[in-house]
Amino acid sequence: MAKAVECRDYRDYHNDTCTFIRTTDDCKLEDGFIDYLQLVFCVIGDKLLGLGLTVLAGWLFVLFVALGVTADSYFCPALRVIARVLKLSENIAGVTFLAFGNGAPDIFSAIAAVSSAKGGDVGLAFGALFGAGVFVTTVVAGTICLVTPFRSIQRPLLRDIIFFIIASFGAYVAMYDGKIYFAESLGFIIMYVVYLIVLIGGYFVNRRIKDRRALLQAAHTEAAAKTYGSIQTPETTAVSVDEVETAIPDESYVQPDVSLALYLRHAFLPRDDVPWSERGKCGKVLSIVKLPVSLILHFTVPLVDYEKPEHNWNKLLNSFHLLSGPLVVSLLTQLGFYKIANVFPIWAVVAIVGTILCFAMLIVTEHHSKPRYHAGFAFLGFAVSVVWIYSVANEIVNLLTTFGIVFDISNTILGLTFLAWGNSLSDYVSNVVSARQGYPNMGISACYGGPLL
Repeated sequence: MAKAVECRDYRDYHNDTCTFIRTTDDCKLEDGFIDYLQLVFCVIGDKLLGLGLTVLAGWLFVLFVALGVTADSYFCPALRVIARVLKLSENIAGVTFLAFGNGAPDIFSAIAAVSSAKGGDVGLAFGALFGAGVFVTTVVAGTICLVTPFRSIQRPLLRDIIFFIIASFGAYVAMYDGKIYFAESLGFIIMYVVYLIVLIGGYFVNRRIKDRRALLQAAHTEAAAKTYGSIQTPETTAVSVDEVETAIPDESYVQPDVSLALYLRHAFLPRDDVPWSERGKCGKVLSIVKLPVSLILHFTVPLVDYEKPEHNWNKLLNSFHLLSGPLVVSLLTQLGFYKIANVFPIWAVVAIVGTILCFAMLIVTEHHSKPRYHAGFAFLGFAVSVVWIYSVANEIVNLLTTFGIVFDISNTILGLTFLAWGNSLSDYVSNVVSARQGYPNMGISACYGGPLL
């Protein structure tokens, strides 16, 4: 049986490396917009290979910055708003929304890697999954504990670890004989369903216990008040009516009239809280690198922030997000390039519907007063930021794959190292950023909920 041709065999074709790269199936990179192998060997050429790898390393740095900005500025704020709107605890939000947002791209990329495996070699896919699981449960969890000292929620954490250990041992048993049967595959899915049932059931039971304790405490307090009378404390001070009126924001406040150009500038250009003059040299360089990324994200991802006036409502920009957000999702996932009845592309349908929603939002909303359904933009921002993180992570994985092929690293080692690290980047950034912004238990829960998924 002839050995399957691998992409790393390009060294045997010194005279025509470019043709080999273009015609070999193993050299085709999946789920990316740039074919880095053809860029290196066909556009740049073998003689300038070192220069090409240096340029790609710089581009890799830019992608890392884009990944960090997306998670820090858009993904985590949207997740906080969703958890607040749905009244979810940190643990529930971590093992559901945060885990799904981090784990869904790994599922799709693993399925694609298995389906496109050459000669039955699935070492790349399984190596990436297990390598990512080890990386997230060790490096990411350890980093969260280092950057944000906190008190963990013992019982939910113990539950997540027990299920993760069971799933890991089950994977070892299933793969020990080199074959995976239907019953074993179905067993893993049933295991995750049981995990969700235990998770959600435990949440409602715990909340019911807390409600009962609160009612008992209120009853004891009321009984004590009837017995001993109301308790007057010397620290109690009277608050004047003027102070109360000052503390309550004036709902009738209207921003002063400004020129149209200045209004559009404030509406559409992203603003940084740190002035340019107060930044160091590294901060200024990083700001310049981040500027194109920030502009793209600003125009495509809605940001709901409860710490800003009107929860960061911006009529013109948020109305535009109804068009740009779904359109970007359709293009980045490449679903928009499919055609309905082989005639009408899906991205055009999304653009038409988005334009209608955009103009409808402009008509029914006001400039300085957020609508009641403004929190719904957080769900749109969550979805769009997940797709951005997924797309940027795919580009990073393709770059790392290119480096692995150039430096002749085996598929299994490549899956356990470069691809595992690349697939775990979104987990690392979003989980650590969530912990740094005051939600460490959410980040730790996602460290086990994501790999378990």
